Amino acid sequence: MAASATQLEKDFEKKTTQIDTLINLGNKNSVIGLVDLSGISSKALQGIRTLLRAGGEVEATIKVAKNTLKTIAFKKLSQGTNKSIEKLIPNIQGSCAIIFTNTNPFKLQQFLNKNQVPAPAKTGQISPVDVYVPEGTTNLDPGPIISDLGSIGLKTRIEKGKIRITQTSKVLSIGDTVSESHSSVLSRLDILPFKVGLKLSIVLEEDDLIEGSVLEVDDEKIISDLQQAYLRALSLAVYPKVAYISESTIPTLLKTAVSRAMSLSLESGYTTDMTIDLLLAKTSRKAGILKQQVQEKDPAIEF
Repeated sequence: MAASATQLEKDFEKKTTQIDTLINLGNKNSVIGLVDLSGISSKALQGIRTLLRAGGEVEATIKVAKNTLKTIAFKKLSQGTNKSIEKLIPNIQGSCAIIFTNTNPFKLQQFLNKNQVPAPAKTGQISPVDVYVPEGTTNLDPGPIISDLGSIGLKTRIEKGKIRITQTSKVLSIGDTVSESHSSVLSRLDILPFKVGLKLSIVLEEDDLIEGSVLEVDDEKIISDLQQAYLRALSLAVYPKVAYISESTIPTLLKTAVSRAMSLSLESGYTTDMTIDLLLAKTSRKAGILKQQVQEKDPAIEF
């Protein structure tokens, strides 16, 4: 009984410490979110944690705790200055962790997307990439594994007591389902062909609750769309019937005005410093044509 009571006391202290840690982090950070841990191994999670350590490009703290402890911590936080955190409680479901940060949540998700960590191929997964096994000597000893290597299309031979893969081969294409043989062989070869990262399922930034899907922003597409919108707006603004004057359109509008004025001057024969040479050239061309026509009628006429 004494041992049981002692263990219960230790468990209670551990849970209390976890709750206090979550409350402390909640009070120190302006952004609190939930991330889905489905399909994320403890090793992969540790790799992501390392990327988010203090001193990096983006700083954040990830905490894993039982959902009941998360709920208790959030309820206690809501009783203080962070009353909005109650909005997150209904979203504490399944396998999830809490992420605390003072970084803009859009920048945080962008960082997580760009800094995914290597992950093994698991049986039943759909391959998101083409997977190749490179040529070279492995650390595998000869044995039944040779048959497994051959079952996924790898050519081998024995070299100095080890199995050597004799040529680089593609073992999975995009869209293929990872078989048990693929998973086993790639694991034995220490090949981590896939990448995994954390996705924010929901985030509370001060009083605003933001769905994770909203945070998925394609910067390149946004820039491309803005460039296209700018070009279309500029094209409309310099259209003669619109002629909208702005810092961006003035150079084009002035060039158009000068060009149209020059055309009008040449048509009407109006002489200016800018048109005199063009008008003389135009007159010379007309005189040349007239001369040719006259001489065709009467070659005896001289000019």
